[in-house]
Amino acid sequence: MRLDPFIYAGLWLALVGYWLWLSPPPPADFLGEVTALAVADTGRVDPIAIAVFNLLGLLPTAFLAILLFDPGRPASPVSPWPFAIGAYFLGGIILLPYLVLRNTRAPLKTTPGGFVRAIGSRVAGWIMFGIALGLVGFGLIAGSPAAYAQQLASSQFIAVMSADLLALTAALHLAAGTDRRRRGLGPAAGWQHVPLFGPLLYLATRPQHTG
Repeated sequence: MRLDPFIYAGLWLALVGYWLWLSPPPPADFLGEVTALAVADTGRVDPIAIAVFNLLGLLPTAFLAILLFDPGRPASPVSPWPFAIGAYFLGGIILLPYLVLRNTRAPLKTTPGGFVRAIGSRVAGWIMFGIALGLVGFGLIAGSPAAYAQQLASSQFIAVMSADLLALTAALHLAAGTDRRRRGLGPAAGWQHVPLFGPLLYLATRPQHTG
């Protein structure tokens, strides 16, 4: 019996529990804060928070590159599409339940459509890796840990999205490992265990699936 579904369930419970009971109050100007994050207004929100916000737009794309190779119904109990797309808006709140339910024993698609081939290509993997590297570098160079910590403690949105990033980063690591197994690849190289960057490098170097 594989433990991955229980880990995904634990991540979901931790994320929802943190959001409901442990996170700070919502920001007074929620829409203004979201807008500031979206337009990268460093005068209002710290660059680390901006990097986190944008990484939460990148990680669902990485999951698309893995999950859309699932056959969906009837081989799996549910289709990955609604959950993979919903992750752009609700993050791990909606994606983690699918990861619990998905049937990882079903064979992967060997003849996916053009969009799935493109999003799952090595080129797309390298693009995602480059964007992640740029965002993390931006946060580390331009951001202030003290300012970010203050916003983390005062804004529910920034706090929950930061927790969501941690949950999805852990989930992506597990999903990449499962993808390797389903493709019949050998043991993962050491660099593939680096949080965030390892799974993205895996997608950038993953061979085409031929069944």
